[in-house]
Amino acid sequence: MSPSLWSLLAALVAVYLPALAIPGPNFLAVTQASLDVSRRHGVATALGVASGSTLLASLAAAGAGLLLTHAGPAQRVAALLGGAYLVYLARSIWRQSRSAQPAPAAPAAQGTVRASYRRGLLTNLSNPKALVFFSTIFAGLLGAGAPWSVRAAAVATIFCCSMSWHLSLATLFTRASVRAAYARMRRVLLRGTSLLLGGFGLRLVWQAAAGR
Repeated sequence: MSPSLWSLLAALVAVYLPALAIPGPNFLAVTQASLDVSRRHGVATALGVASGSTLLASLAAAGAGLLLTHAGPAQRVAALLGGAYLVYLARSIWRQSRSAQPAPAAPAAQGTVRASYRRGLLTNLSNPKALVFFSTIFAGLLGAGAPWSVRAAAVATIFCCSMSWHLSLATLFTRASVRAAYARMRRVLLRGTSLLLGGFGLRLVWQAAAGR
């Protein structure tokens, strides 16, 4: 790879990793699935989140990212739907917090890894932080004249970073020591997660309704 491509990818990693590290809907979705269900579901959620990042990066690399920033009505509809979905997740998590301990997973629930994947995917696609990053910062770093090989390398970099980070979260939050600490604080943490997700969702709905 050329020095200019290495510089671009290094700059992309330098701005993307801090964005990943800031707790938000993606972080909460992966950790909650790992803690309250199983590592398998946490990994599936992480794969869904990483797939969402890759899809958004691919759209931005193809030029749809900058287009989305100027498509006012479409952007507002997407924001309203995304906000409503986050509020729905928040309500579901709050209801889970009413039980003192997580209920044992039923056989049917054990087979819902695909649902966990979809949850991670939809959470990321409706995440305002991800939408802003890919439609502005990512697309801006690439520029309009970047060749397809550079765009493909940038998308692959996003996939690797997102996959590594979220799989690490899924693994960490299924460790026995972490799960034991979580069991002691489960109700507080679930309700805190619910309030954060609900806050993200309501803010997104409010901003979309206000045309911001």
